[in-house]
Amino acid sequence: MALKILSYNILSGGQDRLPLIASIIRKQQPDVVSILEANSYSNVEALAHQLKMHLTFGEANERSQTHIAWLSRFPVLQSENYRLPIFAKTLLKIEILWEGTPLALFAAHLKAGQYQENDQHRAEEVRTILDILRPLGEKLHLLAGDLNTIHPTDQLDVSRFLASRGRKGENEPAPQFPRLALPLLLDAGYVDCYRALHATTPGYTYKLPTPGLRIDYILASPTLAHHLQACDIVIGEEAERASDHLPIWATFRH
Repeated sequence: MALKILSYNILSGGQDRLPLIASIIRKQQPDVVSILEANSYSNVEALAHQLKMHLTFGEANERSQTHIAWLSRFPVLQSENYRLPIFAKTLLKIEILWEGTPLALFAAHLKAGQYQENDQHRAEEVRTILDILRPLGEKLHLLAGDLNTIHPTDQLDVSRFLASRGRKGENEPAPQFPRLALPLLLDAGYVDCYRALHATTPGYTYKLPTPGLRIDYILASPTLAHHLQACDIVIGEEAERASDHLPIWATFRH
Protein backbone atom coordinates (compact mmCIF):
# COMPACT_ATOMS: atom_id res chain seq x y z
CA MET A 1 0.00 0.00 0.00
CA ALA A 2 1.24 3.47 -0.88
CA LEU A 3 1.70 6.05 1.85
CA LYS A 4 1.60 9.76 0.98
CA ILE A 5 3.21 12.32 3.30
CA LEU A 6 2.68 16.06 2.78
CA SER A 7 4.48 18.93 4.54
CA TYR A 8 3.02 22.42 4.53
CA ASN A 9 3.96 25.76 6.11
CA ILE A 10 0.55 27.45 6.23
CA LEU A 11 1.79 30.94 7.25
CA SER A 12 0.75 32.40 10.60
CA GLY A 13 -1.75 29.71 11.49
CA GLY A 14 -3.68 29.91 8.25
CA GLN A 15 -5.88 32.81 9.37
CA ASP A 16 -8.76 33.32 6.91
CA ARG A 17 -7.08 31.04 4.34
CA LEU A 18 -8.10 27.81 6.07
CA PRO A 19 -10.76 26.80 3.48
CA LEU A 20 -8.19 27.22 0.71
CA ILE A 21 -5.54 25.31 2.67
CA ALA A 22 -8.02 22.52 3.37
CA SER A 23 -8.92 22.36 -0.32
CA ILE A 24 -5.26 22.07 -1.36
CA ILE A 25 -4.59 19.29 1.15
CA ARG A 26 -7.80 17.43 0.28
CA LYS A 27 -6.96 17.39 -3.43
CA GLN A 28 -3.58 15.80 -2.67
CA GLN A 29 -5.24 13.04 -0.61
CA PRO A 30 -2.31 12.57 1.78
CA ASP A 31 -2.30 10.02 4.56
CA VAL A 32 -0.26 12.21 6.90
CA VAL A 33 0.43 15.96 6.90
CA SER A 34 2.98 17.98 8.84
CA ILE A 35 1.74 21.53 9.48
CA LEU A 36 4.30 24.26 10.13
CA GLU A 37 3.31 27.63 11.60
CA ALA A 38 0.36 25.92 13.29
CA ASN A 39 0.11 29.07 15.40
CA SER A 40 -3.57 28.63 16.27
CA TYR A 41 -4.69 25.39 17.90
CA SER A 42 -8.32 26.09 17.01
CA ASN A 43 -7.38 26.58 13.36
CA VAL A 44 -5.51 23.29 13.01
CA GLU A 45 -8.25 21.55 15.00
CA ALA A 46 -10.77 22.88 12.48
CA LEU A 47 -8.50 21.77 9.64
CA ALA A 48 -8.25 18.26 11.09
CA HIS A 49 -12.04 18.15 11.46
CA GLN A 50 -12.60 19.27 7.86
CA LEU A 51 -10.13 16.68 6.57
CA LYS A 52 -11.34 13.92 8.94
CA MET A 53 -7.82 13.35 10.25
CA HIS A 54 -6.35 12.80 13.70
CA LEU A 55 -4.60 15.86 15.18
CA THR A 56 -1.36 15.85 17.16
CA PHE A 57 -0.31 19.32 18.30
CA GLY A 58 3.20 20.31 19.32
CA GLU A 59 3.44 23.53 21.28
CA ALA A 60 6.65 25.45 20.62
CA ASN A 61 9.02 26.33 23.43
CA GLU A 62 8.38 29.41 25.53
CA ARG A 63 10.30 31.72 23.18
CA SER A 64 8.01 31.08 20.21
CA GLN A 65 4.35 31.02 19.26
CA THR A 66 5.13 29.13 16.03
CA HIS A 67 3.81 25.65 16.77
CA ILE A 68 3.85 22.40 14.77
CA ALA A 69 1.10 19.85 14.14
CA TRP A 70 0.65 16.47 12.50
CA LEU A 71 -2.60 15.41 10.83
CA SER A 72 -2.99 11.69 10.22
CA ARG A 73 -5.53 9.45 8.55
CA PHE A 74 -4.05 6.60 10.61
CA PRO A 75 -4.38 6.31 14.37
CA VAL A 76 -1.33 7.71 16.17
CA LEU A 77 0.32 5.03 18.28
CA GLN A 78 2.43 7.47 20.26
CA SER A 79 3.72 11.03 20.08
CA GLU A 80 6.42 13.16 21.65
CA ASN A 81 7.03 16.90 21.54
CA TYR A 82 10.69 17.87 22.00
CA ARG A 83 10.48 21.43 23.38
CA LEU A 84 14.23 21.71 23.87
CA PRO A 85 15.95 25.08 24.41
CA ILE A 86 18.09 24.68 21.28
CA PHE A 87 15.04 24.56 19.02
CA ALA A 88 13.76 27.86 17.65
CA LYS A 89 10.30 26.25 17.68
CA THR A 90 10.04 22.54 18.48
CA LEU A 91 10.41 19.01 17.07
CA LEU A 92 7.22 16.93 16.96
CA LYS A 93 7.18 13.14 16.57
CA ILE A 94 4.32 10.78 15.89
CA GLU A 95 4.37 7.06 15.25
CA ILE A 96 1.88 5.27 12.99
CA LEU A 97 1.51 1.73 11.72
CA TRP A 98 2.11 1.33 7.99
CA GLU A 99 1.31 -2.10 6.59
CA GLY A 100 1.99 -3.55 10.04
CA THR A 101 5.34 -1.76 10.36
CA PRO A 102 5.90 1.09 12.83
CA LEU A 103 6.85 4.35 11.12
CA ALA A 104 8.18 7.34 13.09
CA LEU A 105 7.50 10.77 11.59
CA PHE A 106 9.28 13.91 12.80
CA ALA A 107 8.38 17.49 11.88
CA ALA A 108 10.72 20.44 12.43
CA HIS A 109 10.75 24.17 11.75
CA LEU A 110 14.30 25.38 12.09
CA LYS A 111 15.49 28.89 12.87
CA ALA A 112 14.92 31.44 10.10
CA GLY A 113 17.48 33.88 8.74
CA GLN A 114 19.83 34.08 5.77
CA TYR A 115 23.08 34.86 7.59
CA GLN A 116 25.93 32.74 8.94
CA GLU A 117 24.92 32.99 12.60
CA ASN A 118 21.40 31.80 11.73
CA ASP A 119 22.72 28.77 9.89
CA GLN A 120 25.13 27.98 12.70
CA HIS A 121 22.11 27.84 15.00
CA ARG A 122 20.30 25.60 12.49
CA ALA A 123 23.33 23.31 12.43
CA GLU A 124 23.11 22.96 16.21
CA GLU A 125 19.40 22.19 15.89
CA VAL A 126 20.19 19.50 13.31
CA ARG A 127 22.88 17.97 15.53
CA THR A 128 20.30 17.71 18.32
CA ILE A 129 17.76 16.18 15.94
CA LEU A 130 20.33 13.61 14.84
CA ASP A 131 20.96 12.73 18.49
CA ILE A 132 17.22 12.06 18.82
CA LEU A 133 17.03 10.06 15.57
CA ARG A 134 20.19 7.99 16.06
CA PRO A 135 18.63 5.43 18.48
CA LEU A 136 16.04 4.57 15.80
CA GLY A 137 18.75 2.80 13.80
CA GLU A 138 17.21 0.97 10.83
CA LYS A 139 13.65 1.57 11.95
CA LEU A 140 11.63 3.35 9.24
CA HIS A 141 11.46 7.11 9.90
CA LEU A 142 11.57 10.51 8.24
CA LEU A 143 12.01 14.19 8.96
CA ALA A 144 9.76 16.73 7.27
CA GLY A 145 9.27 20.46 7.53
CA ASP A 146 10.54 23.95 6.91
CA LEU A 147 14.28 23.70 7.51
CA ASN A 148 15.02 27.28 6.40
CA THR A 149 18.20 26.13 4.67
CA ILE A 150 19.35 25.22 1.19
CA HIS A 151 20.72 21.97 -0.22
CA PRO A 152 24.49 22.29 -0.78
CA THR A 153 24.15 21.79 -4.57
CA ASP A 154 20.92 23.71 -5.15
CA GLN A 155 20.84 26.80 -7.28
CA LEU A 156 18.80 29.75 -6.05
CA ASP A 157 17.24 32.71 -7.78
CA VAL A 158 18.22 35.71 -5.67
CA SER A 159 16.42 38.19 -7.90
CA ARG A 160 13.13 36.30 -7.50
CA PHE A 161 13.67 36.05 -3.76
CA LEU A 162 14.31 39.78 -3.42
CA ALA A 163 11.34 40.59 -5.65
CA SER A 164 9.07 38.45 -3.48
CA ARG A 165 10.09 40.60 -0.53
CA GLY A 166 9.47 43.83 -2.41
CA ARG A 167 13.20 44.55 -2.62
CA LYS A 168 15.05 45.49 -5.77
CA GLY A 169 18.48 44.88 -4.37
CA GLU A 170 19.95 48.34 -4.88
CA ASN A 171 22.30 49.36 -2.07
CA GLU A 172 21.47 46.20 -0.14
CA PRO A 173 23.92 43.48 0.88
CA ALA A 174 23.58 40.30 -1.17
CA PRO A 175 21.82 37.47 0.70
CA GLN A 176 24.30 34.95 2.07
CA PHE A 177 22.22 31.78 2.38
CA PRO A 178 24.93 29.62 4.01
CA ARG A 179 24.49 25.87 3.77
CA LEU A 180 25.85 24.35 6.97
CA ALA A 181 22.80 22.52 8.28
CA LEU A 182 21.54 20.18 5.56
CA PRO A 183 24.86 18.42 4.86
CA LEU A 184 24.77 17.09 8.43
CA LEU A 185 21.58 15.19 7.59
CA LEU A 186 22.83 14.08 4.19
CA ASP A 187 26.13 12.85 5.66
CA ALA A 188 24.14 10.84 8.21
CA GLY A 189 22.45 9.01 5.31
CA TYR A 190 19.12 10.83 5.14
CA VAL A 191 17.77 11.14 1.61
CA ASP A 192 16.38 14.41 0.26
CA CYS A 193 13.34 12.87 -1.43
CA TYR A 194 12.76 15.70 -3.89
CA ARG A 195 16.36 15.95 -5.07
CA ALA A 196 16.65 12.16 -5.29
CA LEU A 197 13.94 12.14 -7.98
CA HIS A 198 14.51 15.58 -9.54
CA ALA A 199 18.22 15.99 -10.16
CA THR A 200 18.11 19.44 -11.75
CA THR A 201 14.59 20.90 -11.36
CA PRO A 202 14.79 23.80 -8.85
CA GLY A 203 11.67 22.83 -6.89
CA TYR A 204 11.40 26.24 -5.24
CA THR A 205 8.99 26.31 -2.30
CA TYR A 206 9.48 29.86 -0.92
CA LYS A 207 8.70 32.81 -1.06
CA LEU A 208 5.48 33.28 -2.97
CA PRO A 209 4.41 34.90 -5.24
CA THR A 210 7.84 34.49 -6.89
CA PRO A 211 9.58 31.59 -5.11
CA GLY A 212 13.35 31.41 -5.51
CA LEU A 213 14.42 29.08 -2.68
CA ARG A 214 13.82 25.43 -1.77
CA ILE A 215 13.69 25.27 2.02
CA ASP A 216 10.87 22.74 2.63
CA TYR A 217 11.93 19.11 2.74
CA ILE A 218 10.98 15.50 3.26
CA LEU A 219 14.08 13.56 4.30
CA ALA A 220 13.80 9.77 4.51
CA SER A 221 15.94 7.47 6.60
CA PRO A 222 18.08 5.11 4.47
CA THR A 223 15.73 2.19 5.07
CA LEU A 224 12.62 4.22 4.23
CA ALA A 225 14.28 5.76 1.15
CA HIS A 226 14.26 2.31 -0.46
CA HIS A 227 10.45 2.62 -0.53
CA LEU A 228 10.38 6.10 -2.11
CA GLN A 229 8.11 6.15 -5.16
CA ALA A 230 7.43 9.82 -5.95
CA CYS A 231 8.00 13.33 -4.59
CA ASP A 232 6.94 16.72 -5.87
CA ILE A 233 5.89 20.29 -5.06
CA VAL A 234 2.23 21.36 -5.16
CA ILE A 235 1.91 24.26 -7.59
CA GLY A 236 -0.96 26.23 -9.07
CA GLU A 237 -3.10 29.29 -8.48
CA GLU A 238 -4.70 27.97 -5.29
CA ALA A 239 -1.35 27.18 -3.71
CA GLU A 240 -0.03 30.61 -4.67
CA ARG A 241 -2.85 32.27 -2.71
CA ALA A 242 -2.91 29.99 0.31
CA SER A 243 0.51 30.65 1.89
CA ASP A 244 3.99 32.03 1.27
CA HIS A 245 5.23 28.42 0.96
CA LEU A 246 4.28 25.68 -1.49
CA PRO A 247 3.56 22.24 0.00
CA ILE A 248 5.85 19.28 -0.69
CA TRP A 249 4.73 15.63 -0.78
CA ALA A 250 6.34 12.21 -1.05
CA THR A 251 4.85 8.78 -1.68
CA PHE A 252 6.31 5.55 -0.35
CA ARG A 253 5.31 1.98 -1.24
CA HIS A 254 5.98 -1.26 0.59
